[in-house]
Amino acid sequence: MQIEGSGTSVFSEVDTYIAREMKRQRLPGLALGIVQGDRILYLKGYGQADSAGRPVTPETPFGIGSIGKSITAMAVLQLAEEGKIDLDAPIQRYIPTPYNGAKFITVRQLLNQTSGFTQISTFSNTLSSINVQDQDALEKNALSYAEKFLKRAVQTAQPFRYSNANYVLLGYIVQQVSGQSYGDYVKEHIFTPLSMQDSYVTLDEAAEHGLAKPHRRIFGYNVPYEGPYIYIPGDAPAGYLYSSAKDMSHYLLAQMNGGRFGDHSVLSSESTRLMQTEPVPGTYAMGWMTDHINGLQVIGQPGGSIGFQAQTYMVPEQQLGVIVFANVLDAIDASWPNKTHVITTTHIATGVISLLNNEPIAGSGLSISQKYGIVNGLLFLLGVWLLYTIYRTAKRCLGPWSPDKSNPAEISIKVTARIFLNFAGLFLILLLSMTQVVPVWHIATIYQPDLILWLKVMTVLMALKGSLEMTRLVRSRGNERKM
Repeated sequence: MQIEGSGTSVFSEVDTYIAREMKRQRLPGLALGIVQGDRILYLKGYGQADSAGRPVTPETPFGIGSIGKSITAMAVLQLAEEGKIDLDAPIQRYIPTPYNGAKFITVRQLLNQTSGFTQISTFSNTLSSINVQDQDALEKNALSYAEKFLKRAVQTAQPFRYSNANYVLLGYIVQQVSGQSYGDYVKEHIFTPLSMQDSYVTLDEAAEHGLAKPHRRIFGYNVPYEGPYIYIPGDAPAGYLYSSAKDMSHYLLAQMNGGRFGDHSVLSSESTRLMQTEPVPGTYAMGWMTDHINGLQVIGQPGGSIGFQAQTYMVPEQQLGVIVFANVLDAIDASWPNKTHVITTTHIATGVISLLNNEPIAGSGLSISQKYGIVNGLLFLLGVWLLYTIYRTAKRCLGPWSPDKSNPAEISIKVTARIFLNFAGLFLILLLSMTQVVPVWHIATIYQPDLILWLKVMTVLMALKGSLEMTRLVRSRGNERKM
């Protein structure tokens, strides 16, 4: 399949499709890149980069999320080609740590995510490392992961488990071996030779050069995000780099052409092939995963960070590549419950590849409006039901006293149980909010603040209901004494 010049009708179809999907999914802005062979076929920005109406262009930087893992993998493989890293050496050779797990976990295992590390255990690091914004943030975070995971690592073969910790440690290895900071190494050895002039390794750099404004969805409405979790420097090698559709098109061209872009080569064809090859089908290569679209094998990676989402795909059979960026993300963008890695930009990139192949576009499921219509409807009904039960309880507890014919002891037990249950939610919310006993709670607060806010309001109302039940219990005891 060979796509002709950008004036052909297929790109008009792509524009129409993206306009429709942006409206359906309420995307503020989107950037698209399409490449084939050794050239860029189509670059375009859609929508707005910020609330001031600045248009998205192919040069507008976005957060690329986990797509950055392949950039970290490329850096490691460059150093391996120079003989500075042995992929099958234990990471203890490169990381100064006394923990036993470093003796038998290899660099290759980190690259293929077969170290045994888990993603859910990284959440506490994500929360705590936000306060570390200095130049040592990566080192501190990597050594914290080493302490957490390498203490209890076991010397047995591990299956593929996705974890940011693997790529944070790899970024730290790049830093240790090269003698440069991770960011400086990536800029010098990847961004510069690939002419990625709108790509950045820090939030400040990206913001100075027109970074698209990140958004979250609050009950279905896009709200700009100004909070601290836009950028976590200690996690940069795993998901906090910034790039544009134009620059990532250069990167995909290098990936599809044996590491070469124009007159520059950033990696050998053998290492590039290794990057894209899963050790076992259906697992994880080195920053990439395989999938199928309309029977075509694709190599790709979704990316998501607070307020940003992205998807890259390469179709090896056709030497075709697609990149899609958008500047809004929340948990409801994911396909629950089994395919949380499939997000809105994944569906759009899949649709673009289908259009380019003259294939029907698979259904992208419910629109954001439909999803939030269902969610908001359920929240409203549950809220109305709770208010109604509070009204009934208030009427029974504060109105004229009518003695209950049941056994007083049974009444006390039942009312006490209800009081406990009504206050339990409030105590649980306070515990989760004021501690890191369950870090995933705080992650949910960041990515889905509207639902967490609703839960907090409901627990306060439940506590109010419990207070009314306490009033009833006190009145009941007082009337017992009078009788």
